[in-house]
Amino acid sequence: MRATYRSFAKINLHLEVLGVRPDGYHELSTVFQTVDLHDRVSLEVGGRGVDLEVVGHPLPSDERNLARQAATSFLAAWPLAGGARMTLEKRIPVGGGLGGGSSNAATVLLGLRELLGAEQATHADLEELARALGADVPYFLTGGTALGVGRGDEIVALPDLAPREMWLVTPRVEVSTAEVFRDFGELTAHREVSSMGRLSWEEGADWQMVDRAWNDLEPSVVRRFPEVRRVYNALVEAGAGLVRLSGSGATWIASFEESVGRADLESRLPSSCRVFHVRTLNRSALRRLRVVQ
Repeated sequence: MRATYRSFAKINLHLEVLGVRPDGYHELSTVFQTVDLHDRVSLEVGGRGVDLEVVGHPLPSDERNLARQAATSFLAAWPLAGGARMTLEKRIPVGGGLGGGSSNAATVLLGLRELLGAEQATHADLEELARALGADVPYFLTGGTALGVGRGDEIVALPDLAPREMWLVTPRVEVSTAEVFRDFGELTAHREVSSMGRLSWEEGADWQMVDRAWNDLEPSVVRRFPEVRRVYNALVEAGAGLVRLSGSGATWIASFEESVGRADLESRLPSSCRVFHVRTLNRSALRRLRVVQ
């Protein structure tokens, strides 16, 4: 049994750091959104053990890789096939705040359940495995427009936003998430969750709400990483109406009221940037596009 799946990226339309939790993590309120930029994960079940080949990026293929960890944890819980062989084709920038590794892990969990017919593996069961793998992994089991609270791993599906095209611009900078969050010690230790703000997101979101949202990590990243700041300035000068950091960066989300061509946009940016023209995906589109025909 084998199949190939698209493993889609996410962006953060809103990210609020609410405080430091007793477990040392930060309390977050974030709005996730799936976009059509994707990796590909090919799965074949059978044999013994877990084998992973990575194509397109020099990522480790051993147990440091989240996709491999996901396969190992799934097969430990539901040993219906002995093993799995996987090929991961990378296109989502690594370390860009787009959740590529987390998406790969969730795609493996969903794909193995499907291939093995493991109906007893419920969504809640997969969420438990996903949380152990990383805070962003549970979101990718749901996809579309969703609110993440707690560490960002408690997911509330929101009514999907209307499709929208935008640009993602990733400078070749590796942003340390831990370093960025160190800026949020005492500054947020006593900040309380805004129940009204959370309620407004849970009732749904529209693009006007998104345009008024923000990312609390953005000032720290812009201050610490001059190359990230240069990209922000270039996008603003190019006339972008919305410019927001995704996650802890280094990818910028940008949208323009008037159409802009790739060549024109790239000419205004540092030459080392990776540029992607993407479209948001709702959960219905995700289900339709997940399996590669």
